[in-house]
Amino acid sequence: MKKHKGIYFLIFSFFIGVIFVLLVYSGLWLKFTLGLKTISWWSWFVYLIFAFYLTLTLHELGHFFAFYFQKIKLRAIYLTIFVFYKTKKGWRFTIKPKLWVLFGGLVVPDMDPIEDEETYQDISVKFSKALIAAPIVTISFLVITILTFILTYILSTNSQWIGFMTLFTLYVILLSTLYIYTFKLSNQMFYGDFVAYEKIKTDPIFRFVQLNQYLSFGLKERKYSTFMWEKSKILIKENDIKRDAFYMTLLMTYLEGIIYEQMKPDLDIDLKLNKVPLASFARVEHGLIALYDICLYHYFLGNVEKAYQLLEQIEKRQGTKINERIKVYFNKKTKHVIHIQYDQEFLDDKKNYPAEQSWIFAPIMDIYEDMETLHKPLEFKLYESLVDLSVNDEEEIKKSDISLVK
Repeated sequence: MKKHKGIYFLIFSFFIGVIFVLLVYSGLWLKFTLGLKTISWWSWFVYLIFAFYLTLTLHELGHFFAFYFQKIKLRAIYLTIFVFYKTKKGWRFTIKPKLWVLFGGLVVPDMDPIEDEETYQDISVKFSKALIAAPIVTISFLVITILTFILTYILSTNSQWIGFMTLFTLYVILLSTLYIYTFKLSNQMFYGDFVAYEKIKTDPIFRFVQLNQYLSFGLKERKYSTFMWEKSKILIKENDIKRDAFYMTLLMTYLEGIIYEQMKPDLDIDLKLNKVPLASFARVEHGLIALYDICLYHYFLGNVEKAYQLLEQIEKRQGTKINERIKVYFNKKTKHVIHIQYDQEFLDDKKNYPAEQSWIFAPIMDIYEDMETLHKPLEFKLYESLVDLSVNDEEEIKKSDISLVK
């Protein structure tokens, strides 16, 4: 193996040497050195910023125009700290320094409600095309930049232009390579464009959660979609219980439709809920939140004892790595809603709300809009059990009295 590596190194070195000789012999190497000498030290940083925002903007415009040409309206485009967003009065611009954490961009469509299967499938196809459009733009721009760089070296005699194209091309290659690498990455919360493109075509749960999320960003007044709730019910029945964030989000969509929109529960899903792996769910953030929703679900349906028992188990088994703020908020909120303790003051304080990543969308939506509904106590359910207080024997009555005194 080491022998082969040595051979590869020699072959690579040979080709580098040949290319260098050709560049020197043709005079192109002199052009290269003279071009770099025209670049001042501070220009290296300026060109990097320019290349970063140009490649990022072109990438996000790939998403943007893919939506636009497919007749899906747009709500916002994020370019790191710069946000262009649409309101009822037209487009606006704002700067949010905190958005540096994105270290990238984001395009948000302005979707109309989905009320039938045909529209749902049509939007799914359009989304997949919009996802793949941006990587195509990024790769195309990389190829165009390299070709322009080669032509510049061959045809131009302007040292400053050669110097600029050299440094600019270098940055575009590095940044585009980084982008292409991230297109293939994924975890529980992040999916690169290539991965998302494949999943939205092949994974029905991923597709549903993505579309349902973007529906909440619509500029029109939000109305509850019975079609999307019915869709969530079908998907839960068709798929086994999973411990990933998308399945848990799907489950919460179904549960919240029953709790807050009075949708009719499904008996088959009710049986599935009894088989949810509590210990496994309680170890992760989305699983813990889903368990609290299941607790509310049981209480709403009048299964008070089951709700109380589940709440007690959640408190014992919740994962130690979950953000403490999330654990405190959902515990207090659940106890308040099912009449165990009164925490209105705590819940009214927006600082206690674990916004997590939702603050990113603050320019286009009120992330606290639903708090009043979510914090409103559910209709009180009587929790009682029958106790036989009839004792026939006076001796037994005396014994019981003595035991009570002790």
